[in-house]
Amino acid sequence: MRYLAYDMPARVAIRAIDSTRGATYLAFGNSLIEAAFDSAAFAENMNPEPAVALNAGLGGTSSVQHLLLLREALRRDPTIKVVIYGFYDFQLSETGKLKNADLIGNYAISYYLNPEIALRYYQMSPRDRLEFEVMRRLPMMVERGKLWQKVELLRRALGGIGMPHEQNNRFGRAADFNLLEATREDFVSACARWSAPTAGLSRPILEIIRESQAHGAKLVFVEMPMPPFHQQTYYNLPQWSRYRSKLRELVTQTGSEYVSASDWISDPAEFVDHLHLGQAGAQDFTRRLALYIRSQSGKGSM
Repeated sequence: MRYLAYDMPARVAIRAIDSTRGATYLAFGNSLIEAAFDSAAFAENMNPEPAVALNAGLGGTSSVQHLLLLREALRRDPTIKVVIYGFYDFQLSETGKLKNADLIGNYAISYYLNPEIALRYYQMSPRDRLEFEVMRRLPMMVERGKLWQKVELLRRALGGIGMPHEQNNRFGRAADFNLLEATREDFVSACARWSAPTAGLSRPILEIIRESQAHGAKLVFVEMPMPPFHQQTYYNLPQWSRYRSKLRELVTQTGSEYVSASDWISDPAEFVDHLHLGQAGAQDFTRRLALYIRSQSGKGSM
């Protein structure tokens, strides 16, 4: 009954890993891959090759939690031969600098699944490291985020009385995802920072590559589909093109695959908010991804 230790979305991801047997394709990352990867559609479009696909995407997480989920999946299913990692913007470069207080919601799986990974890859102050060691042994403190979640939901319900209905989806309030997008100036600055000669892939990402290869699995990094607004505002910039070129080079140098799928879905109606694909968009993306992987397998690169 270890599922009781996690918030509901995390329980779903862990339960999917535990209950799937004989998986040959693993998709993981944050809520973008969680929403976009349709396991059934992927297996169907891999015909005639038999495929068992597992979606272990988990919203509200970083590359450190993704490393934890990857470890769990590879440990339980030695049949995985292709690992698909979905990302957007600077997720392959950004470092895990945070405070212990930030480990709430799905970030809290760092307390449960190999806590030493969090201590190794997060840049914590000595005080935060000590707090982490103490709090991971106290379930009441680990689950503190659930109380604040209930308070926030109540606050929004009371604040919405008499106001127009707000659009929601399974990941939360759609308007909240608008806030995750940077200003153009900040985005350009980040492109320059991560395009610098000394910049590289983050340590958790390098470990994801190492562990996938040690398992004997091909790792495919997928630049996830983004709505036309994001494409036009950010990805059409020359600074992003330079960063993407460097990122592709860094990835391919490790023997991994880089797939630029950010422009695969051009219809804004196929997105349910500023980041996530809806059901129709997910099936379209998954079909194209399966056909791409099939074509690469035919060339002997996977």
